[in-house]
Parts: sequence; C-alpha cells; structure tokens
Amino acid sequence: MLQILRCLAAALAFIGVAMAAQAALPGTIWHSFSDLGNPQGTFALNPNSGASVMVDDEKWRSPWPDGSRFIQRDHSSQGGDETRLTVRSTRDRSVLADQVVDGYLAGDVRASPVANHQILASWGKTVFAPRGAIVYDLNTQKLLYATQPSKTPDALSWMPDGSLLRVQPSGDISRVLPGRGEQRVATLRWPESRVPEAVRVSPDGSKALLQLAAMRDTGSVAGVDLWMMNVDGSNLRRFTKNDLISSAFWSPDSRYVAFVKDTGVSCTDATCRGSCTVWYAEATASNVVAVAPSGDARQFPLKRPDGSTTMLGCPMTAWTR
Repeated sequence: MLQILRCLAAALAFIGVAMAAQAALPGTIWHSFSDLGNPQGTFALNPNSGASVMVDDEKWRSPWPDGSRFIQRDHSSQGGDETRLTVRSTRDRSVLADQVVDGYLAGDVRASPVANHQILASWGKTVFAPRGAIVYDLNTQKLLYATQPSKTPDALSWMPDGSLLRVQPSGDISRVLPGRGEQRVATLRWPESRVPEAVRVSPDGSKALLQLAAMRDTGSVAGVDLWMMNVDGSNLRRFTKNDLISSAFWSPDSRYVAFVKDTGVSCTDATCRGSCTVWYAEATASNVVAVAPSGDARQFPLKRPDGSTTMLGCPMTAWTR
C-alpha cells in the first residue's frame, strides 16, 4: 500500500509540473477582440492570466516583435490612393514616425526583427489592384525591395537576421537580402496543388509555417490550412487539418503556434461570413483539428471587465516578446 501511495504521489506531482509548464506561455498576445461589455480597441493580453491592457482605442494596430511600438495605417483614396503610416510608442502612444506613402498598404504590416525602421507589407496601387510584397525604410522613406503585384502574390517573412524568406506559387523558395540580392533555397511541389497565402518563419529561424489555400475553378477559396517545414524546404508536413485557417503566429520561444480558425475562410461566390475562434498548439503537432472534443489545441483565457472569464476571440494580430 505504501508503494502504491508513493507512486500516486509521484504521478500527481508529475501532472502538477506538467500543468504548470503548460500554463507558462511566453510573451504577449495582441488582439482587438471585443466581448460584451468590452470597449473596442487594440489590447495586449497576458496569455496565462487572461488580463488585457488597452494599447490603443482603435483596432488592428500592428506591433513590433518586442511590442515596444506599433504602427497604424490610415488609407485615403481622395485624389489618388495613399496610406498614412504612424508609428507610436506602446508605453505612452507618443509619435515616433509619421509619413505618407503612395498606394494602399494592407493590414499585415511586420517590422524587421533587427531594424526598427524597416517594415514588410503588402502593397497595391489601389485598394482593388493586385498586390505585391514590399520592404520599406521608414527612416529614408525609400523602397528597399518589392515583388511583382499579382492576384496570387508571393509570400514573404522576416528571418531573425533581417533577411527574408520568399515563397512563390511556383514552389520556388529563396532567401532575400533587401538591397543585396537573392539566393534560391529549394523548389517544392505544393500538396494538393495548393497556393501559398502567407509564410511565417519561427523566431529561432529553424522552421517556416506555410498558409496554403485550395482554390476552386471559379477562383474562390475552398479552404486554407497550415503546413510546417524547415527553412531549407525540407520535411514538409501538415500542421492543421480543418481548412479554416485565416492567420497564424509563432510564440516568441518558437514552441507554440497560435492560429485563427474562421469558418468564413471557405467562401462561396456570394459571401465569406462565418464564426471565428483563436487556438494554439505545440509546434511539433500534426493534423490539428482544433475543436473542443479533439483536445489537440487550446484557447487563451480572457478576463472581462466584470471579472468573469471567457476565451479570446478574433481578431488576434500578433504574439510579441
């Protein structure tokens, strides 16, 4: 009996350590989720406690990797399309940069992990024009790199050293040093003849998360899932299996992947509306379905102003250090 009790105590201790380790998520979640009673805006969420702090009273702000600053976009089409970019300090919202660029910059603006003044963005001549990826220098106000605008644009992501990983619909993968050249890495055949929508390199630079879309003959999206690979293009494997992925984010320690599951991803010719939830799973997972009974993914807690707790909903915009 004593031996049994010792084994039981050891098992309970192990479970307790495992639960504590599971709860110790790193970094900060940026989101603009407005639950009942919550104000609208951009918030920084502690992924363990569920406590949120308002960063800005407007939604969809894009933070720097360390969370120290964020960028807001204001688009105008009067007299020609242009986008105003305002960089603010997260601490006190003071303006660090303020300028206007020609054309339309889409919402997913990502700052370089090593150069605070360089941003990666999706750019089009107008809101409705085909888009390409650009690297823009806020200090010099110059374009450092650009891909050809297309209805199926290339996907790019920052590498930890400030270079870029470029993934093309053709399957070509290359590494780009803005202003200094480009080197081919590999050529892949995309599974199920899918098309890359986005790529996210892990903060440690070892893995790349690919967002691949299945297309209908009509040109609409039939579904989107995530695949994982090494940055050299090897060991491609499926990460999610629900065809409802709209965006994904690495944790700062590269151990977890958070993703947005949106039933509106699979569009008909008439509508793309649907429900939207936020989940996360370990980066080593495969074929994640992300429904409660499956147990293969978890959700982030969120405290309401009245003290009650719910789960974080959409939109999630970043996972910073």
